[in-house]
Amino acid sequence: MKKTLLILALSGVLFTSCDPQKAEGDFVSPTMTAESLLNGATFAQFDQVKDDNGNISYVASETGNYIQYNFPGVSAVNIYYEKSGEKKTLSYGRSGGMFFYMPSRGSDPLQTLYFSYLNEDGTEVVAQKQFTLNVAQALDPAVKVLVSNNGTKKWKWMPTSANGGAVWGNGGYLAGEQNGSLDINGAWWGCGVLDGDCGDTFEGQTGHAGSRWPEVQGECYALSYMEFNEDGSLNAYSNTGDLINEGSFTIKDYNNNEITNAEKFSRGTLETSDGAILWPFAINTGGFQPTSFEIGYLDVTRMVLIYAAEGTGAWSECTWWSFMSDDDPSGILASHDWHWKPTDVNGGAVWGNGGYMAGSQDGTGAINGAWWGCGVNDGDCGDTFAGQMQHAGDAYVEGEEYAASKMVFNEDEASITVFGKDGNQLRQGSFSLDMTPNAEHFSIGNLNTSAGAILWPFAINQNGLQPTSFEIGYLGSDAMVLIYAVDGTGAWSECTWWSFGK
Repeated sequence: MKKTLLILALSGVLFTSCDPQKAEGDFVSPTMTAESLLNGATFAQFDQVKDDNGNISYVASETGNYIQYNFPGVSAVNIYYEKSGEKKTLSYGRSGGMFFYMPSRGSDPLQTLYFSYLNEDGTEVVAQKQFTLNVAQALDPAVKVLVSNNGTKKWKWMPTSANGGAVWGNGGYLAGEQNGSLDINGAWWGCGVLDGDCGDTFEGQTGHAGSRWPEVQGECYALSYMEFNEDGSLNAYSNTGDLINEGSFTIKDYNNNEITNAEKFSRGTLETSDGAILWPFAINTGGFQPTSFEIGYLDVTRMVLIYAAEGTGAWSECTWWSFMSDDDPSGILASHDWHWKPTDVNGGAVWGNGGYMAGSQDGTGAINGAWWGCGVNDGDCGDTFAGQMQHAGDAYVEGEEYAASKMVFNEDEASITVFGKDGNQLRQGSFSLDMTPNAEHFSIGNLNTSAGAILWPFAINQNGLQPTSFEIGYLGSDAMVLIYAVDGTGAWSECTWWSFGK
């Protein structure tokens, strides 16, 4: 097929500051129907291409995700798609231009887009048209946990309880199962990052790196990281963001973090090119770089790797590595069902009030700033949801206030489904994430939802108010703390908190 090259000034076609539905000058807006709106409209699809100098151009493509449009004779058309029952705007307030739309990974390539026009008499007409688009293919679950649904994911060192913060060290092989905690089962010793608190650091262990120590020194800091990509590439970066090593990886025999080799307490195998991971050296081997690692533990936030030479017996020496990732929040949400997680507040509270901006949350049993809270109806807390119906207003649905109640996040559909104590579906909503931290609020980001999407979605002492934006106090694979305060709430004035767990 012949390719056509189109150079576009994006500043002129993608953005607008005009009043979206008003004509300028003497323009007379016609009265439209859905059919007449599409008559005469033109569409063209393009792929974006970037040359070696960073210049961007557009090549015509029957499945391109850049869609150029023109609706002659009307003032403005709003363009959107629908997901989980909600409208998602793609272009607003223009009769022509270009927009980008990439359906979520694994979606049907045939997508329906909607074109809305507001007649002068206030009636809205909506036309629709289908487009075949490029869609990123669904990832193998074993790869997805390493690279995230975005196709790329950063992993960095995670200090452990070994030697007061070690991230790499030795231990007894086949000592038992790793559970993803700060403990490394079987660890004898370990060293930590150069800017950490461990009693021993990588700086004193250069003998294990052989001749590579000078070139890998930058990967021995808290901000050093590895980046796994869906194309199988694995790159290591220094604490200053400089590329240290380019490699590759494959993952085998991994099944949702289950033990796949009971004899070795292994959850699978990570195979890499030579020297691909951070500090890729087996201990006490003079710089040997393994290319096959047993996976001691691997979920969306935590990875423990083990290496032992072929034939190593139980409790003989092996090497372990400890990594973490906070680069995949939507993957964390979708990785398991979320139940209520009892806290230390009031002997097991899971929802309550406290002082706003009182400090950071750490996902433990404590809720920083908490004043009071209630627990599930079948729990041990001194107060339970059963006595707090006044906070629920008319939207209360029985069944979401028990230990077995749960909410399930679907990453691809951007949906949240709430289930009652008996496993019956109570309702469904949508969500999005904005992981912009707010240090003043001690927030790591925001969970935005449709009204009533989460378990017991009520702000305290607000007559049934269901917030749609929650500050994330903490988010890890085993805990989530949400905070809500009315706009303008000052420090230590009342807020609402929620505690969820795995």
